[in-house]
Amino acid sequence: MEKIPKTYDVLIIGAGPAGANAAISYKNLNPDMTVGLVDKAIFPRDKSCGDAIGPGVISALKRFNNEHILEGEPQVVSTTLYGPDNIGIQNYIPKVKNKEDSIVYVIPRVDLDNRILNLAKELGVDVYEGYSFVDFTPNEDRSLNVLIKNDNQNLEFVTKILVGADGANSRVRKKLNYKPNSDWHKAIAIRAYIDSPNYLEIFEERTLMFEINVSADKGYAWAFPSKGNLLNIGIGVPVSIFKKDKLDVNVLLDNFVSELESRGVVVENIRKQKSYLLPFASSRPKRNKEYNIALIGDASSMINPMSGEGIFYGMEAGYLLAKNTHKLLDSNMISIGIDRYEKEFTKRFKKHFLSCALARLILQSPFMTKRLLRVASNDQDTIDFVVELLFDEAYLTLKEVFKIGYKFVLPTKLLSLGQKTHS
Repeated sequence: MEKIPKTYDVLIIGAGPAGANAAISYKNLNPDMTVGLVDKAIFPRDKSCGDAIGPGVISALKRFNNEHILEGEPQVVSTTLYGPDNIGIQNYIPKVKNKEDSIVYVIPRVDLDNRILNLAKELGVDVYEGYSFVDFTPNEDRSLNVLIKNDNQNLEFVTKILVGADGANSRVRKKLNYKPNSDWHKAIAIRAYIDSPNYLEIFEERTLMFEINVSADKGYAWAFPSKGNLLNIGIGVPVSIFKKDKLDVNVLLDNFVSELESRGVVVENIRKQKSYLLPFASSRPKRNKEYNIALIGDASSMINPMSGEGIFYGMEAGYLLAKNTHKLLDSNMISIGIDRYEKEFTKRFKKHFLSCALARLILQSPFMTKRLLRVASNDQDTIDFVVELLFDEAYLTLKEVFKIGYKFVLPTKLLSLGQKTHS
């Protein structure tokens, strides 16, 4: 007798924050839904990332009262930006416009992702760890047969909607024959962990350190303090520049470690070095409407082109997808719901992503980086805006372009005078 495949309302491939939050969102919006969540790893598992989560992630967790998973984590209170010629600015994290909190945490993904996945498990989501997505085939009623496998067995499911949340190298995206991002629209980065007994002493507080155009020409580096003496450090450059200049990620990381040590930071026990790709949101795939399939997170190139952050956008995409489709799963309108999700996400973030892409271009010039940091060091509005590009949904308006452009051409002394008058 042939075994009948298990049927799901929603099957999600990838159990990172985007996929897990999509599952959490569906179950909160309709507890009776059947939701399956598949991941090739067995959790807890490591994930290469800067580990910083800001107001957007906190807001996404608060939506369904899940912020308790952040309890006991130390809060980051400021950012420190360095540019060429050792220009540096340390600044508090401003009150962001679109979120309740202006808080940042640095939590290793091995911990954070497992906590979010456990929230999904507690809601009754079926989780298949250690299984890889293989393929899908469409049925006449637009449902999909989905095949997954591990080392020992193949499993087949039927689902009304398939969600690809399986990262920058998404197998679901590849099966849909969507083109990968071009080299200009993605970066390569390397992350490592270190212990530093004096990082907090040097900066006098828990601060996120960003470095632009120093250890890597046209690249950025970071040092983010987590619990105790633990720091997440890393460096990234656009793939186009990486290939053109024939760079080596390990050499870039060594350069940054040397820069940290030159600033007096004690670096001990460098470990877990791992490189990864960041597909920028400046180029996102257009949906194939033939299938009831949606992509979220890195699989849909939802990475901030300026900061390299993607957790918030992926989690928000999971919620917006659930919001726009959960009432349509017993109808023939699922595809319309997926379209609505795409439109809502694009409308909300398009200007923000374009502004971040423009900022990234500007910051690839050492001259412009130095000028921006000089302006920002003498003008609180400018540094606040830069930080909001990193941590909120800020975007450039004509007014902002005029204001920043005007400050760029003003002599530094006049800017400094204007700031003192303003304060």
